Amino acid sequence: MSIDQRRSPRVEFFLVPEAHEQLPVWVIKPQSLADARGGVVVNLSEDGLQILTAAEPALDAQHYELRLLLGEDEGVPLFSASVRRVWTRQLSKIVQLCGFEFETAHSQAEEFLRTQTAQITARKWVRCVLVERMTALA
Repeated sequence: MSIDQRRSPRVEFFLVPEAHEQLPVWVIKPQSLADARGGVVVNLSEDGLQILTAAEPALDAQHYELRLLLGEDEGVPLFSASVRRVWTRQLSKIVQLCGFEFETAHSQAEEFLRTQTAQITARKWVRCVLVERMTALA
């Protein structure tokens, strides 16, 4: 999607690597979230956010709980938000970029990210995990 087609302006957290750049990213997860998918928040808009994750396994569920990882200590609070995956783009053999919409306005995670963007003076690494949510059976 080109910048001109975006519904909302985005605040960049860090630059997505170009075609041949390598960008090592480690997401240290709490033991309780060992099975969750780790990622890094790339940018934030009024409607949602983009998250960079490993390409394998592919994110194929639609609904996730986003939990921000703000420290390595189990005692650090995990701000969360319900998000819906809108699109996925493969950037390389090892990295994919996914676009998500917030399903509920003003979640803890969204409010924390908005507070951070108001103070941003340099690129920040905001690590997160995505926990697949099961939708209610019809």
